[in-house]
Amino acid sequence: MNRRWAALLLYDILLVLVGVLLIPFALFRALRSPDFRKSLPGRLGFAPVLAAEQERILLHGVSVGEVKALKPLVSELRAQYPQRSLVISSSTPTGLATARQLFPDLPVVAYPLDLPGTCRRFLRKVQPQLVILAELEIWPNFLNTCFRMEIKVAIVNGRITDRSLAGYRRVQKWLPQFERISLYGVQNQRYADRFSGLDVPKERVVVTGNLKYDNLPTSDEDSQFAGSCWDRWRNGPPMVVWASTHEPEESDLLKQWLQHPAAKSVALILVPRHPRRCPKLLQELTLLTKGQPLRLFSDWEPQQELAPGSILMVDAFGQLEMIYRVAQMAFVGGSLMEHGGQNVLEPAVFEVPVVVGPHMENFLEEVACLQQGEGLKSALGSAEVVECLLSWLQHPEIAIETGRKGAKALESQRGAAQSTVLALRQADLL
Repeated sequence: MNRRWAALLLYDILLVLVGVLLIPFALFRALRSPDFRKSLPGRLGFAPVLAAEQERILLHGVSVGEVKALKPLVSELRAQYPQRSLVISSSTPTGLATARQLFPDLPVVAYPLDLPGTCRRFLRKVQPQLVILAELEIWPNFLNTCFRMEIKVAIVNGRITDRSLAGYRRVQKWLPQFERISLYGVQNQRYADRFSGLDVPKERVVVTGNLKYDNLPTSDEDSQFAGSCWDRWRNGPPMVVWASTHEPEESDLLKQWLQHPAAKSVALILVPRHPRRCPKLLQELTLLTKGQPLRLFSDWEPQQELAPGSILMVDAFGQLEMIYRVAQMAFVGGSLMEHGGQNVLEPAVFEVPVVVGPHMENFLEEVACLQQGEGLKSALGSAEVVECLLSWLQHPEIAIETGRKGAKALESQRGAAQSTVLALRQADLL
């Protein structure tokens, strides 16, 4: 115990020293960024004082992705425990903005920096009886303060990399961390085995599934899609989507694509990952199209039809989900170069067959799920991607079946929110 107390004291001293050194940077950023300036008091523990509640739960997601993953869990908690008071926290300005958008009727607060005093001040104002941390957000002072204030802590949607595991093993003897967490609800058995390799009682580690599958949209039409141009174009030529692409994927694919007559019988929809690239990309690709019409989505007339052979480059955010609702097939980018890939679940949930390149390191679990369900194809290069798309065009019944299998594979992964709530209840946390 003395060793851990000394380690925590040394940790606090180092944090204070680093904090002092970063004061000029923080002041400069506060002057430049209104979002940072607005969130700074909360990060220092000055959260708004909330009305006293007997059963308040604080749910924390460090940034945008983790906050979004909390959405199905929040819905499940509200359904099963309507008497509980819920509060959402995040560590970043974008995470806080996302939380306010997703949970407009819930209090949203900035998560405190792990400095001496800030965590205690924060928890006294929020007054939670249970803290739920998404994925893996472990800070020594926060956990130590929760322990001293008798506030239970749980991890949900837990995940840990081999690299993080090695780092935690080096420090777990000195800093109070893992034994002060009452439940580890983890995404799969691989992560469960890693957590069990730490100083964690095995009975506290429970495989509850991945909340991201519960967070996927459904095939039911939404109000934004109904009446949109994509809704109108669903009866036009088949749509082939190249989604979330990065340089030089568009040009490499287009050189291959335009060599085939089938390119003139379908509508090709290009959705670069970063829309700001579109004006320059339009100029580059126009040199390759040899007269085939290529236009920006922002220049398209609202009532104009999408003709066979059209190439439409989408230079606006928020269109991809609607496009997937009507697409016949999709290539998901960031995968033909060493970027790590992009989200393959979004097209698959709408029964769109998916092909990707060889570099999907950031989405290994998702790719494995779809490959096992026969809903995704993997190609070694741009030529193979085009061959796969052309094969689906020539055999649409195979494309349809591939899309259905992918959606079925994702459906089998749903249910993590219910499993997580069950695990929390069985651990006497609810």
